[in-house]
Order: sequence, then structure tokens, then C-alpha cells
Amino acid sequence: MKDYLVPIVLSVIVGFLCAKFMFDQYEYKGNIKSVFNNTSKVYFIQAGVYSSMDTMTKNMDKYGYYIYSFNDELYHSYVGILKNNDNVDKIKGYYQKLGYDIYMKEKNIDNEKLLIVLEQYNNLLSNTDDNNVIKAILEQTLKAYEKEEKIEN
Repeated sequence: MKDYLVPIVLSVIVGFLCAKFMFDQYEYKGNIKSVFNNTSKVYFIQAGVYSSMDTMTKNMDKYGYYIYSFNDELYHSYVGILKNNDNVDKIKGYYQKLGYDIYMKEKNIDNEKLLIVLEQYNNLLSNTDDNNVIKAILEQTLKAYEKEEKIEN
């Protein structure tokens, strides 16, 4: 029995040392990408779609602060972002009182930091009916998106 015990213990020790040596030599230098897609749906408040930058800037001046994206040769302008659709009716009512037509456009975002900020603004929006506060919150959602996603306004 003792004859087998010493080689087994030595084999385990040598195996452990070899494994440690191999793992210490290995250093992964690539980008690790998540296997799971951690995106969340958000609602962009779209004020219009324009074929030229000049037309967009002329029409969007009445909204105040906005951001835009350029896709498929069109300029899509946005005046706010909502984390969930609890406040959609409130926002539609706000812009209808001002005489503007808006559209909700769903997009998926995977920026966790931005999603947390949008959730906080969404909670603030749920607790107010003051038009000045609503306008300020919508502007802040756009600025947070702009900061995190590095887009133009």
C-alpha cells in the first residue's frame, strides 16, 4: 500500500505545479465579449424625419434641445428618451398641448450605466405634472444619452 501512495502523491504535486506554471504563462489579450445580450428596450421620442440637415434644423428650433441620427439618407430627430412605456401617455399629452406631433420609436440599448440613469429620470417623470420639469427631464435624458453613446445634437 505504501508503495502506491508515494507515486500518487508525487504525481498530484507535479501535476499541480505543471498546471500552475501553464496558467501563469497564459495571458489573454483579446476583448472578452459577453455571450448573453444584456440589452433593454427604450423609447425614443421622435419629433420628425427629414431629408436634409437644413430642413431639420429649421423645424426643430421650436423644440429646443434635440439630438439626431443619420440613417438611410434621412435625419431622425429625437426630443427625449423613456426607459419604459409608463410615461408615454404623459409625454404625448405634453407635446400635444404644445401643438406638436411625436412618435415613439423603440430601440435596444446595452449600456448599463445609461439604463440606470434613464430609469432614475423615468421615476422623476412619473412623479411630476409640471411642464417645465418634464421639459428639463427630457433634455437631461438626451444629454445622458449623448454623453454615453457619443452622438451628435
